[in-house]
Amino acid sequence: MAGLSGNAAWLGVSLQALKGTPAATVQHKIPFAGGNIEPVREMDKLEETDSSRDSGTSYVSTSGVEGDPEVYVRDTTIALFLYAALGAKAVTGTAPNFTHTLTPSTTLPMLTIWRNLGNLLYERFSACKVNSLSISAEAGQPLSATVEVEGIGTVRLTTDPAPAVALSGETVFNYNNAAVLLGGAATSLVSSFELTIENNIERQQTDDVEPYDISVGQREISLGFDLIFEDLTEYNKFHYGGASGTTISPNVFTTSADFTFTLGVNNEVKFTLPSIAYEEFPVEPDPGGDPVVASVRAMGQRSASPMVTAVVKNQTATYTAI
Repeated sequence: MAGLSGNAAWLGVSLQALKGTPAATVQHKIPFAGGNIEPVREMDKLEETDSSRDSGTSYVSTSGVEGDPEVYVRDTTIALFLYAALGAKAVTGTAPNFTHTLTPSTTLPMLTIWRNLGNLLYERFSACKVNSLSISAEAGQPLSATVEVEGIGTVRLTTDPAPAVALSGETVFNYNNAAVLLGGAATSLVSSFELTIENNIERQQTDDVEPYDISVGQREISLGFDLIFEDLTEYNKFHYGGASGTTISPNVFTTSADFTFTLGVNNEVKFTLPSIAYEEFPVEPDPGGDPVVASVRAMGQRSASPMVTAVVKNQTATYTAI
């Protein structure tokens, strides 16, 4: 018998209301663009004296769910992943066009996640939380999201949990759909985008091999982009304290960044970072004569506004029927 084809696979996702009660149905059925999600069991060995040199007997110390599935960014599903990574949502609009505003919260929602592999292996992972969400694209390339998750419980299912649910197949956002603002000014010099929301979560284990809960740690927001080095404006902000500075500054200069990806007036994803501080701004010569491009890295800073706000426009009002 030949091995199963690896591209016969999908990721299922639903919101989960209570830690001990997995969602009953798959609400979003998404193709993998990369990565995986799977159950984990951590093994260890007994350490004790013996008359031989053989190592000790193995035992299971803990279990859980880990994964980093990669999916393409579509407006029907990215709102849910952003909500899961940030924690707060507000929906406005009227049918058929709705606007989802996602902002940071002290708590995070739980997800139930399913995996199908080869139309043979069906698994359900419960009480999952998003440890990090990284959304990125390079010039001319599709926007993708890597969703790093950790969860508590695993069940292997004996039948397809979502035979009637269609795979998400809407148009994928591309970096060609981008409009960029740096410091409130439009620029066409930015040729890539990478936004990462890091939650630093940890599984908590008590009296069972299955973890008791998942705790949420400190949130970090980072931004990376490649900038064609055509003028000194942003470089000066990093090293010299302002757009026209000439003296090294001891102060951290903050600016703002906005990335908007638009497929249509009601199909859009926008990321607003009102205060970022550049942490890396490398500018290097190239003996081959290639154009100078700075791979800029920045961190979100606390301010009166949310550290990051994501706005998704689509044709779905709720998070239970996208």
